Amino acid sequence: MKIKSIRHSVITSEDLFLFEQIQEGDTKALDVFFKKYYDKLCRFGVLFESNIHIIEEKVDDVFIQLWSNRDQLNKIKNPKSYIYAILKNDLLRVKNNYQTRPLQNDDQLNSSSLYPSIEDEIIANEQKEINKNVIKNVLESIPKRTRQIFEMSRIDGFKYKEISELLGISPKTVENHIGLALRHISSNISKLK
Repeated sequence: MKIKSIRHSVITSEDLFLFEQIQEGDTKALDVFFKKYYDKLCRFGVLFESNIHIIEEKVDDVFIQLWSNRDQLNKIKNPKSYIYAILKNDLLRVKNNYQTRPLQNDDQLNSSSLYPSIEDEIIANEQKEINKNVIKNVLESIPKRTRQIFEMSRIDGFKYKEISELLGISPKTVENHIGLALRHISSNISKLK
């Protein structure tokens, strides 16, 4: 538990440092911050919007807004939560403004633009790659909402309380989704052995 807390603290410190650099007009720091969070924000955006093009546009807007309002960044204590909240609010505004748009099917939501491609994560050991594909298939079989909450926790590093605040659900509901995902993963992996 302490290791996770220390890791979260280090990540927050790194992000605060990048915010300081961005505030001073450092475009390289903005680029680093962009690369660090772009894919994660796109994946998070699927919780509020089904059209990947709108999500990508709104994620771009988050970084444009950061740059435009960089003189105010010193007031932000948790950069990660801040950018996720901006995206959530922007996507909810879009959803409220455009209630009658066609929904995309699940195949479009699972496009490679939401998740890092295998080419980006070359794995030296062939067995690790096989295991990764097995885990990916198991994750794709988990109910969509549960999978997204699980990814926010285990991949993006959000605490249960942060997830509950971002999604407007109780921490207990987040805990239940994580438990469901872990049981599902455990059950499916044991079937493969």
